[in-house]
Amino acid sequence: MKIGEASEKLGISISNIRFYEKKGLIDPVRDKESKYRDYTEEDLDEIKQIIVLRKMGMSIESITDIQNGDISVEQALTKQLEALDEEEAKIYASKSLCQKAISDGNKSMEEMVSLFDYVADEEKQGVQFSPAEEFLDNLATAFNYDHVVATLPWGYMIYTNPVLNKAGKTAWVMYLIFLPLFCAFVGLIAKPKYSMGITKYAILFVWLLIVFFQIAKAVKSVKIVKTKQD
Repeated sequence: MKIGEASEKLGISISNIRFYEKKGLIDPVRDKESKYRDYTEEDLDEIKQIIVLRKMGMSIESITDIQNGDISVEQALTKQLEALDEEEAKIYASKSLCQKAISDGNKSMEEMVSLFDYVADEEKQGVQFSPAEEFLDNLATAFNYDHVVATLPWGYMIYTNPVLNKAGKTAWVMYLIFLPLFCAFVGLIAKPKYSMGITKYAILFVWLLIVFFQIAKAVKSVKIVKTKQD
């Protein structure tokens, strides 16, 4: 059957099926005459397996490991259950904090201060709340992340989705910090011609200066915010 039929039969989008193909999770045979992919019942069963595992929140990488025999299904499920338990504990702690704020009658931003010591005490006892990643946020802001995302045609979707927004910030910061460091490392190993080497090192030096300047700004802004809170 063609991809459209497979999509209708499985109740998922064509783009989802193509995504699984691109990741190497399925490999349907192409019809010799039409060159179109021909999906068999075995292919549909493989996709169903993938969908079930994805509904559990399992990553594409973990599913690939299962298919490659690097990890058993039982091991993967146990690992995923542990990750979900950890995430569930964080959500439960955050929900409890919200409920406590409501029951205590804390309805303004100023009243949130009264919960700060409670959170600190709970964390000392091993309770994990949703992480507050101000340093990453400040680095992303220093590198004009908001402006870059706003220029993308799908930027609104990224910005309003917490998971995509965090991933976008992390990728942007990694790109601007670690890419020049990697290039500098490669440049030192490659030993290019003298003229090319001087130009390359000059560009990398300026880039690194900008990167470290922005990091210093981010660190300073975090310290200022912390000082104001203290």
